[in-house]
Amino acid sequence: MDNIVASLLIAAGQTFIGALGTIGACVYNKFYKENSFDCPLDLWHRGINSQKLGENDTVRLDCLISPYVQLFPRDPFENAKRWNTLYDFEGKINSQQYSKLEFYAGSDDTVRTGSLNGETLVGLYARYGYIGEGILGVIPTKYLLNKIPNFFKEDFFGCRVRLKGTLSHCPTQHSYIAKGMFLSAGINLETDNYRNIPYLKISNIELFNDKHAACSLLGSPWAATNLSKEPFIVQYGYINNREELDTCNKKILNSPQWDNVEVFYDTLRCPTKELSFSSNFIK
Repeated sequence: MDNIVASLLIAAGQTFIGALGTIGACVYNKFYKENSFDCPLDLWHRGINSQKLGENDTVRLDCLISPYVQLFPRDPFENAKRWNTLYDFEGKINSQQYSKLEFYAGSDDTVRTGSLNGETLVGLYARYGYIGEGILGVIPTKYLLNKIPNFFKEDFFGCRVRLKGTLSHCPTQHSYIAKGMFLSAGINLETDNYRNIPYLKISNIELFNDKHAACSLLGSPWAATNLSKEPFIVQYGYINNREELDTCNKKILNSPQWDNVEVFYDTLRCPTKELSFSSNFIK
């Protein structure tokens, strides 16, 4: 695998590791707050970016909880600026460089990790959600499965919930790698602040009844290869639609580049354990 691609995925894994292992920590919240938000975008806009929420503040959130996590979690309100950066620079860039930069600048690449040492990384999105407009969550696996027993079934994409959690931060590992990638191509990526990534440590989940539970999720399945000319195989579709997701996965698996794939985004559907993102980057 290309060194830059490998470094970027390793750093993304380290960011996730920074969020794990924190559930059991003893936390004293001096100013206990019941902050309620309609969806993750609302949480980002009114809570995080307005600086009304602090470390360990309590949050209540109406959202879609999903096993599909944003590969590069960050502020969704910077998505457009980040993407436009790819079209606004001086100098030349080859197709190989552009492919790597496009993969990072895109906001909807997803990964499904499964349970990791008794905890689970989850994606939190709007009821009819988009991978690029969410926030990362961490929850004890035992509690998660008690509430949502089919969470690790292959066909499960998520469900609508009301949840309670506390705001925390994990180190932003991948942004330093990405900054070097963009600068080497002559692109000044000013929209990433290289700050800690906010996430929720989830303590309580309430499910909706069937009448109010409808939801969907849109994003990009992917695989990483060892080919410098084609480092990524990326598809785009509704993850909640079994037929559509199967088509995306089949196109990746049947791609002429499949024999060169080294990482596959979905641990639960991965053809071999050795190719899963979790096996390679979360240890």
